[in-house]
Amino acid sequence: MAALALLAASPAVAALPYFRSGSVIGEGTPLKAYTNLTPQVHLFGDAVTARVAVVADTKWVDPARLRITTSFRPYLPVGGPVVLRLHSGRFAQVTWTWTLRCLTSPCVPRLPPSEKFHVFRFALVHIDYMTKTGKRAYGITASWPPVEVLSQVSPATENALVSSDHVTWHYHVTPVASPTFGVSPVLLFWLALGLGGAVLLAAAGFARSWYLTVRPQRAAAGPVDSKTTLERALALLAWAHERGDETLERKALERVAGELGLEAPVPTVDELSRMARELAWSADVPGDEAVETFAEQARETGRHGDDEEPGP
Repeated sequence: MAALALLAASPAVAALPYFRSGSVIGEGTPLKAYTNLTPQVHLFGDAVTARVAVVADTKWVDPARLRITTSFRPYLPVGGPVVLRLHSGRFAQVTWTWTLRCLTSPCVPRLPPSEKFHVFRFALVHIDYMTKTGKRAYGITASWPPVEVLSQVSPATENALVSSDHVTWHYHVTPVASPTFGVSPVLLFWLALGLGGAVLLAAAGFARSWYLTVRPQRAAAGPVDSKTTLERALALLAWAHERGDETLERKALERVAGELGLEAPVPTVDELSRMARELAWSADVPGDEAVETFAEQARETGRHGDDEEPGP
């Protein structure tokens, strides 16, 4: 009952059954409802708390089967209601609490000074008691107290603005004009999509060209070189001598000397190897006749080495 005393309540309109045996609520009624709005006068944009409290005699009423229906337009609930249930003997109280706000045009205070505030009256609250099968058994309605919305502009500021006549007051919200475009958005979308596709294709072509340029090239398949390492060294010597590349020719002679030690018969290796190194390190460039004679002897020595059968 102390909780009810805190509600500056508006009583419900009764449409309830009468119980001759009595009720803890009084007057033989099974339930009563009270409503409250806090604050009833507020500034634009401030929150308002709305409460509905239903007290009932649990001998005649099951609080879980109570249903509440109401509307707060143009206010909107910030969230769902908070429900508080209290029990004491046969007495039960169920309280629904909503937090409301109105930030839209209907709640904006109108043209001053005659319409500095709004007064709103919400729709009736319907409290229904349901049967076990979910049908309405009976119910009552309750009214909300009026709520007023004041401007956030202080009276002093308002008087200064009105007296200066520098501000034109408007209370109608101007509708937003339809947008206009220099280029059709659909056309612009497809042009951007096509340009993006072209850029991707160009990037793919560039990446393919770059890959083909930098990737290692596979050697072309061809006949297997059957020459021995000595024959290849002699071929390099002949090629360098024909082109007059002195440095490469001397290196080729050193290579022939090394290959002779691997492939030629042992008795003739020392003589040919010594001859190759003398030509490679001679002060003068080896002459044609000396190079050709040495190459022929080395080639013949290598052939004899290939013809010999390995020992047991």
